[in-house]
Amino acid sequence: MEQPCLVSEIPQPIQQEDIGLLDILVTLAENIKLLIFVPMLVGLCALGLAFIVPKTFESIAVLKAEQGTASLMTTAAVLDPVAAGLGLTTEESGEEARRLLREQIKVAVGRNDKLLTLTVSAPAPQQAQAIAEAVLQQTYVQSRPKASELARLEAQLKDAQVRIKNAEDAAGALLKRMESSGAGSSTESARGYAELLSVTAAAQNQVATLQTQLEGVTDAQLIQAPTLPQRASKPKKALLAIGATLATGLALLLFVFVRQAARSTVKDADAAGKVARIRRALGLR
Repeated sequence: MEQPCLVSEIPQPIQQEDIGLLDILVTLAENIKLLIFVPMLVGLCALGLAFIVPKTFESIAVLKAEQGTASLMTTAAVLDPVAAGLGLTTEESGEEARRLLREQIKVAVGRNDKLLTLTVSAPAPQQAQAIAEAVLQQTYVQSRPKASELARLEAQLKDAQVRIKNAEDAAGALLKRMESSGAGSSTESARGYAELLSVTAAAQNQVATLQTQLEGVTDAQLIQAPTLPQRASKPKKALLAIGATLATGLALLLFVFVRQAARSTVKDADAAGKVARIRRALGLR
């Protein structure tokens, strides 16, 4: 006699789970229009707004340069002449014009290839390209040594060139003696000749390094000249519309379930009593 009672009590949890799932489906069905049409409307509004927002174009230049060159591009020594050349200082103060240029310029050096990438953004393609070219030209000028540094490098270059000539002359004279001696040339002479060749190679490397420092950054290191952008980089219309649609949909979905939970809580007698006590404690009517 007791077994049927036990069997009848077993399905109750399953039935409660089915009712919970049905509640979710009912909530979604009752608010389906709100969850579909409102996000679509917001997405269309965001797409329309993207056509009104001012466009931004980016000009990109790539060159072989060190990290110091990247830092140089955003200094006042480079930006002030650029601002003056583009006529920005007539509309804004020098400091403000420099700040605006820094916001338009991005410089990055690759970790692997060590290439410097200069990216300049502006409202018009020609303006972005002009700013990038002006920044490069001023970087070339400012990267060259000046005053005492220039004199020091020139003196080092002359000394290295003299060492090359002396080492080459000594190596040539020693080679002639070794050739005249024939097979009887000593090992010390051969070692001395090798050392002279090593001194010559080291001096030549130093000359090349000093010449590079004297020249600074030049067009020879430019891999990609500033580009003339054909399409705006910002705003990204499709991404903006999709993002607005998804964000609105998620917000509405959360709102719908919170509202439904609040309604269910009010219907529960015990929960309603607790809510009323909370309201009284907070002085709410």
